[in-house]
Amino acid sequence: MTQYTQADVDMADRHIAQGERHIAQQEELITRLRVQAHSTQEAENLLALFNSTMVEHRAHRAAIIEALEARQAT
Repeated sequence: MTQYTQADVDMADRHIAQGERHIAQQEELITRLRVQAHSTQEAENLLALFNSTMVEHRAHRAAIIEALEARQAT
């Protein structure tokens, strides 16, 4: 069993914050590409990947917190 610490929660929080910045930047890029009448397919594919990665980051953070709370309850 993995022993998580608050440092693991903090790292997950940093990953989530960084992911949110990447998503915002990618959305801005897609908007600029559309305004300039460029293809957005690749940028949209990357945005979808960022979003699915964000789901994984949030799930991992939740699992860390759950493990910490379970350990504290015992």
